[in-house]
Amino acid sequence: MLDYTFSEEQELLRKTVREFCAREITPRIKDMMSQRKIPQEIKDGMAKMGLLGMAIPEKYGGPGYDPVTIGIVAEEIGRADPTVSIPVFFLVDNAWSYLVAKYGSEQLKSELLPDIVKGKKYLGIASTEPAFGSDVASMKTVAIRKGNKLVVNGEKSYISLVRDIKEQGGGFVTVAKTDPTKPGTSGTSLVYLPYSETNFDMTYLEEMGREGSSWGAFKIKDQEIPEHYIIGKENQGFKIVHEGFEFARAIIAVISAGAALESIQRGVNYLKERVAFGKPLSKFQGLQFQVADNVAKMETALDLGYKALWVYDQEQRFGTYTRFQVSKEVAKAKLLSTTWAFDAVNDALQWQGAFGYSKDCPEEWALRGIRSFQLAEGSREIMKQIVARETIGKEFI
Repeated sequence: MLDYTFSEEQELLRKTVREFCAREITPRIKDMMSQRKIPQEIKDGMAKMGLLGMAIPEKYGGPGYDPVTIGIVAEEIGRADPTVSIPVFFLVDNAWSYLVAKYGSEQLKSELLPDIVKGKKYLGIASTEPAFGSDVASMKTVAIRKGNKLVVNGEKSYISLVRDIKEQGGGFVTVAKTDPTKPGTSGTSLVYLPYSETNFDMTYLEEMGREGSSWGAFKIKDQEIPEHYIIGKENQGFKIVHEGFEFARAIIAVISAGAALESIQRGVNYLKERVAFGKPLSKFQGLQFQVADNVAKMETALDLGYKALWVYDQEQRFGTYTRFQVSKEVAKAKLLSTTWAFDAVNDALQWQGAFGYSKDCPEEWALRGIRSFQLAEGSREIMKQIVARETIGKEFI
């Protein structure tokens, strides 16, 4: 028999985070959008509550939470911020600090992770380049060994948290070629690349949505990093980078579902209040059916997201699932949640008529924000390819 209940500790954490969101996040959303920056008070508050680096073990100052518990926090933040700017900050910091905690050298973990937990430094992921997104084999960035150091040169684009990391400190989990003589994805390593005023040429980009999330590109020239900044084994980064992507994708599924369910509720509140042709809009059966369809889909998507996080945890801790099984569960959750969430938010916007099309409507913010998740951390097409591969067989793809 399956058990879908959360523990008492998890429910208490949900309640505490929900209260924090209502008190600190919701009232500041419009200010965040106008300033195009997450207020520092919110990031500091998240750090004080232990919501940064949640998977980091106690040895390095973190709470050592499991992926499902991290998903609970992600859902609540997703419900609180329609722009999904703060959820992006949360998921990037938590997914990639987990990978450092698992595969980083002891020296790197001791040096970096306590500051991540305290919010003194932030951590991002720098994978995408101008010439590729999901096609890692086309990577141009290199990290060439020079004694006990590596010299990094290259370019990364469409990277989240660039301004946050530049202003606060920290760096990026970065994919680079450490052996350019090897073909394809072989000879690829993961390294921690700290931001440097000297070696980074950074450009800020403006997003379609996610007004509080900083986004941009940078060129790295001749930045030296110590060899203990290699994450995992040298030349085997491709084998482990997807563990970070899968964690992030599962979190995205939960965020998308939470944000969409909140949009549906706002839309329902409008349907109850708005009178047309002598009765509330909520009495029209056509609208009732739309509500029912969207609730059914998004509650299912939320379940799929939590299942993906649970399967991920089981594989990481106990090896009870294979990496390919995890990939499939995560891809299913991200594919359906982000697709259905966009449609659900769009319907909720439609229910609100002309107001829905205005810049004052949270569904207008959410529609643009949720759209990014159909691209981020693996496109919708890549998710389909993963599900197809694990269903039909790799030899047929």
